[in-house]
Amino acid sequence: MPRPADPTPRNQSRNTPAAEHDAHTRARRAVESVTRTAQREEGVLRVVHGAERIGSAAHRLQCGATRLVRGVVKPPYAATEPLDALECHKLAEGVDYQVLYDRSSLARPAQLDTTTRMVDLGEQARVVHCAPMKLLVVDDNFGLLPLTAGPDELESAVLLRDSAMLAALIRVFEDLWRLAAPLHALGAETETDVPSDEERWILSLLASGATDEAIGRLMGFSSRTAHRRVRELVTRLGVETRFQAGVRAVKLGWL
Repeated sequence: MPRPADPTPRNQSRNTPAAEHDAHTRARRAVESVTRTAQREEGVLRVVHGAERIGSAAHRLQCGATRLVRGVVKPPYAATEPLDALECHKLAEGVDYQVLYDRSSLARPAQLDTTTRMVDLGEQARVVHCAPMKLLVVDDNFGLLPLTAGPDELESAVLLRDSAMLAALIRVFEDLWRLAAPLHALGAETETDVPSDEERWILSLLASGATDEAIGRLMGFSSRTAHRRVRELVTRLGVETRFQAGVRAVKLGWL
């Protein structure tokens, strides 16, 4: 099955703090609306309790996918190994996957390895600095939204059917998708020289959110030089924003 072209504009400069804040605000309001409705109308939205049942519900939904699965991945997690195997199978069937990863989730070596493997198989993956929610949407007809969670596992989630509420969550996902930094398959990577120790330091400071002025002060050169060095690294990594440079550096094993 041919894969749809990525409609995202090449220019990712709209990934501003204000835009990301607006998207997170809309996401939070949508989640609060679902939570209130689920608490008030148990007969309309089915609430699932327990990490094992939530994992099973996610598995059943994806088993029925025929066209598109969209998800937001962040801790805590339900059981993931059966879902990873299922995604491999569905990708082979021609089902498209669009997955947004919270940056913290890719800090786990196991998750980064799994994500890399899925991208190699055809998953469309992007990274956001801080995902406001976890979410699973299948064929735009069914959704699974976690409601409560403990420190290490999900406690409850709500199953959604085709509705205005699900449409609102899909719009939130699309907003976040436009703002996110893309991850690419290893086969699509261009060869890039190993960075120097100084460049690794600059990238580490970038990943921590440091400004050009702070980088220059810590590295011992002017803010103008820091700005130039940062732009050189962004260009060298083949991305367009500072955030994307940090994500790319992690994927290449530079950090």
